[in-house]
Parts: sequence; C-alpha cells; structure tokens
Amino acid sequence: MQRTEFVMGMPFTVRVRGDATAAVFDAIFTELRSLDALFSPFNAESAVCRINSGALDVAGAGPLVREVIELCERYATRTDGYFSAWAFGRFDPTSLVKGWAIARACAILERAGHRDCFVDGAGDVWARGEREPGVPWRIGIRHPFERGTAVEVLDARDLAVATSGTYEKGAHIRDPHTGDTATELLSLTVVGPDIVDADVYATAAFAMGTEGMSFIERVPGYEAFSIDRSLSASWTTGFSAHRATDA
Repeated sequence: MQRTEFVMGMPFTVRVRGDATAAVFDAIFTELRSLDALFSPFNAESAVCRINSGALDVAGAGPLVREVIELCERYATRTDGYFSAWAFGRFDPTSLVKGWAIARACAILERAGHRDCFVDGAGDVWARGEREPGVPWRIGIRHPFERGTAVEVLDARDLAVATSGTYEKGAHIRDPHTGDTATELLSLTVVGPDIVDADVYATAAFAMGTEGMSFIERVPGYEAFSIDRSLSASWTTGFSAHRATDA
C-alpha cells in the first residue's frame, strides 16, 4: 500500500508492506507539510526566512528549529565544515531537512506498527525491513542524464540511500570554505543505516569533489558511489555488498 504527494517542492512516496490506515498516511503528510512551512527557504513566513531577515531570533525559534540547528552544528564538525547550514551569511538547513523529514515519517510508521516500509523523498530513500518476507526492497541509482535509466540497483534491508548531484537543480552545491560551486562530480550517492547521515554526508562529500569518496571511505558503516563529468563511475570498497545480486 502506498501514497505519493507533492511536498517541499518534490514528490514524496510512502509505501508500507501490507495494509495501512488512511490516518497513518494523513499523519505523515501532515507532518511533512508542517516541516515545509517551518523550514522552507521560499516561504517568507517560515522560521528559516524569518531568521535570515532578522525577524526571528534563534533562541525563540522553537524546539524543532533548535533541534535542526544542533544537528547542523554536529555535522559541520563531522565533515570538517563541508556541510554548513550557516555558510555565506544565511541559514539554510535544506541539505539536512529532507533526510530528517524522512526519518520523522519513518518514526510515525514505526509507532503505528509498520516495521516494513519505504519512504522516498525525490530519490532519497529509507527502506525499513523487507518488501516481502525474505525479499529486500529495491532502490535504483539514476543515470545523471537518462532519467529512466538506473546505473546501479541496490538490495535494501534497513538501508538509507541519498544522492547529491547536478542533474536536477544544476550546479547548486558549493564548497563552504571557498564559495566555489562543486562541479567535479555529476552525482554522489551515499548508502548506510541512517537517512540523516546519508543525506548530509552525500552533500558534504559532493562539495569535497573527488576527495569526497575518500571521506566516505573513512566513515564507519557508510559506502558511496559516484559519477564524474566523464561519466566514469567509482565506488568505495564496501559498496558492492549492497548491489542487487540478480539486477
């Protein structure tokens, strides 16, 4: 059973093995819309925009905003500053909020008793449990230019997959240290046990350019797959363990 709705400017799909009540799906999409209203950089009334305009002080921004700020500070330390929500004089936690929203959606499903589920926010996915008994979920990594083509297919049991790239929004990720746009890679996908980690690490590693793969290689429990501007692919040493065996 599944439902897809357009939230945060992108399609979100929630899929559950077996049956789920409409109330569970309603709760998830209500939560996602609430988070969008709070963190959207395009809504002048959002907390993010009000912080940037000086109309809202961080201390009075509420517990969810403070939680996200604390997470951003933690990840800035973990990534040597390549993930930064405060770069260039503005607060922009976008690269963390999508994965965090997916995690909150999965928590709603788990509280409702759904252990086998799949939440996809425009290609960033957290697959929990199995699609069928003994059968993993399948997640494809998209070709940078051919929308309907997967360059890799992964078997996913309790696996998060997040991709940063230039093919949806163009060259939009910048190195916070220099301000330069990251253009060495076309896409970089991170896989691992937690969607927030995967989402943030994908952004940070992409900003690092070709050094990003070495960074992920040093992060316990996480692997990566990247495609450079010549369409050459590379992957970390443990990535192959996630490849679908019959794809």
